[in-house]
This record gives sequence, structure tokens and C-alpha cells, in this order.
Amino acid sequence: MNVAVLMLDTLRPDHLGCYGNAEVQTPNMDRFARESTLLQTAYAEFPNTIPARTAFVSGIYTFPARPWQPLEADDRHVAELFQAAGYHTAALSDTPFNNGAHMDRGFDEFHHFNTGKCLPPADGRQIADYSEAFFPPGYPEKEVLYYAKTKTNRQICLERYGVSPGEHFFNSVCDWLQEHKSEQFFLWVDSFQPHEPWDSDEPYRSMYEPHLGYEGRYLPMPMAPDADEWMMPGDIEHVRALYKAGVTETDVYVGRVLDKLDELGLTEDTLVILLSDHGMPLGEHGLVRKFGYPLHEELSRIVWLMRKPGLMPSGKRLPALVSNVDFVPTLLELCGLESEADLMGSSLAPLVRGEVEKVRDALYMGAYNYRTGVRTETHKFIDNRGEKPDELYDMTTDPLERHNLIHREPELARQLHRQVWDFHAPWQVKHSRHHKR
Repeated sequence: MNVAVLMLDTLRPDHLGCYGNAEVQTPNMDRFARESTLLQTAYAEFPNTIPARTAFVSGIYTFPARPWQPLEADDRHVAELFQAAGYHTAALSDTPFNNGAHMDRGFDEFHHFNTGKCLPPADGRQIADYSEAFFPPGYPEKEVLYYAKTKTNRQICLERYGVSPGEHFFNSVCDWLQEHKSEQFFLWVDSFQPHEPWDSDEPYRSMYEPHLGYEGRYLPMPMAPDADEWMMPGDIEHVRALYKAGVTETDVYVGRVLDKLDELGLTEDTLVILLSDHGMPLGEHGLVRKFGYPLHEELSRIVWLMRKPGLMPSGKRLPALVSNVDFVPTLLELCGLESEADLMGSSLAPLVRGEVEKVRDALYMGAYNYRTGVRTETHKFIDNRGEKPDELYDMTTDPLERHNLIHREPELARQLHRQVWDFHAPWQVKHSRHHKR
């Protein structure tokens, strides 16, 4: 069978209808979910762009032993395994991080779209005027330029192709499928949607504004945790509306790819996996965007849906704890390929087939040298490494993590804290990544 992986950036599960959101319009991904197996409690072990992708493509933990960095020389990219098995391997990406991160390893074709968000102007022109957007005093120039570059590339894409960069990218995915429909392929689609800047055009931009005629500042790329110092009433609602607009816009583009698979008669023969690398804080714990790598649900939880008629049960929802390090072993077993010996995750194939109810009792996550945590079936403990008090939440009664129980349940906190440090122990020795957890 074919394999098509659709990786979306910063997409929160709780902003999709299939994960329980009744407001944000995501009919295409919801339809896909009805035809798929949905993982309800999936996490990124290191919820940031490159570390998350490293775990997805190599099946190894990153947060205990390495910072944001490219793939190492002896990391095996999953595309290399499919390439060795005779698949035609291809990747299409408009993210700014895959260049230089060695994420092109194992692909017969790797197409990088230089009109994507945050990238330098594709034709070398001067950046566009960005005075319509508000950036508070002291805002980092790099962040301002990310928005300015994004706006410039949007103009370039409209001039060249008559559509926005996101639309052009997904149209190109459909063109690729048309051209390679007769081959056995492994396709990795790595989209930067709905990552900030949140700059969707109409009809999306005003779709979720808290009230018509919003007269506040335009904040396509806000930065907090110091939001209390500069945000005005209505600003956070405006920011959330912009993010939701990006989610709905992305859903339209994903729908085009799904429709193309149907049109080409590829749906029955293709395992399609829809993922997000991590989520996006939108003020829930005083943070906007992922600065500080908080391990709360809004950043660490990910989208994970799998569809293959005859292989994956349709409409099945699995509550088991799963991590992005499980992706490679799962994919290899589902496709009948031999597993690598040093993979650190667990195959979810037995879970999908109903042979087991869970693959682990506890799931570990963190950010290298910054913070770490453990999620059990009932609780989450976060070790903030002295940056602020540690946190303990009862996830059964407090899924939004509003009530820190660190002082009310000290014995449980100590127990979970010990589990976290025991998990880290094998990484204290050289070449410890080969110690399978």
C-alpha cells in the first residue's frame, strides 16, 4: 500500500470538531476522523518544531539528551527505511526548519517551497510594509521580521500563482499525487499551517472575531508571557480568533488533498496519517505561543489520526497514552516492514487491532535542560527545574490543568518526581540513546 503523512504545525487537537470542539469549523478533518482511528491522548515528547519531528521520523527520545538540533549522523530517518523497501519516497515542505535539519534524508524527492511563512522573500525583494500589525515596545526584531517576510512571500505567491502560499503548497501536493498515482509511494507532506503569523485572508480572518467590527490592534504574531504589560481588553480574544481562522483555512486545504486521493482512486490503497507536531498556548496559563516549552495540554498534546480502509477501524477512538516516538514502530508494523532494533517507542498496531488496551502506564515528556514531566492515566507531574514551582494535576477531574495539587498531594508528587528522574538515568552515560525505554 501507499503511505501519505500529513504533518501540520502547531495544530491543537482541541480546536478540531473530531476532538470535541463545537465552534471551530473543520469539516474535512472531521470527515477524515470518521473514516479513521483517532488517538485521543497523544503527546509530543519534546513539543517544539525540530525535536518533535526528530522523534516522529527516527523513533527516539530527544528531550533527555539533546537540544533543538539537526538529525545526528547515526539517526535513521523513517524515509530511509521505506526507500530501502522499494517505495518511491518524496517530501513536500514549506516549513523554514527542514533546510539544514537533515530532514531530507531518505527521500528520492525533497521539494522545499520558498514562499512559506517566516522565510526570506523568495525573489530577494525588500520586505513589505508591515505597519498595520502591532508589536509592543521591545518586541524582538527577529519576530517582527518573521511577520514582514511572511507578508512579502504572500505577495510574491499571489503575483506568481494567484493564490496564497498555503493554498499553492497544498495545490502542489495534489499535483504530485496526480503525477505519481501509479507508483508505490511514501509521501511526507510537511506544512507550516496553521503556524503563526496568523494572517489568513477573508473569509477566514473575521470568522471568529468575538464581535463584529473589532477595532483593536492587529496581532498576527503576539508574544507573551509579558502580555499583561501590553495587551488590552479584547486582544487575547482577537489572537484566538486569528488562530481559529488559520485552523479552518488549513482544514480547507487538507480537504483538497483528501478529495484528490478519492478522485485518483488512491483512498483504498493508501495509509493516510494526519499529525501535528505540537499545539499552541493561547493564554491558558499566562502564555501565548510556545516560549518556555510549557508541558501543559495546549502545547504538548498532538493530533494523530490514521486511515486505511480494511486495516484501520473507522471511527474508532483510542484513549491510551501514546507518544510521537511510537510513530516509526507503528508505521513499520502496519506496513509489514522490519523494525529497527534501537527504536525507543512502542508499536501501536496491537492497540489498533484491539489486542491490548494500552502500551504504557506512564508517558514522559520535556524540554532539554529546561523542564520535564510524566503523564499517567490519571495525573500529570511537571518538574520545572526551579524556574517556577513544580506542578501536579489530576487529569481526570481537571483536564485544563487549572488546579495545581503539588502541595495537597506531596506523596504522589514525590513518587512521580522519582519516576521522572529514573527515566532520565540511562541518558547520563555516553551513547545512552541506544538504551530502549
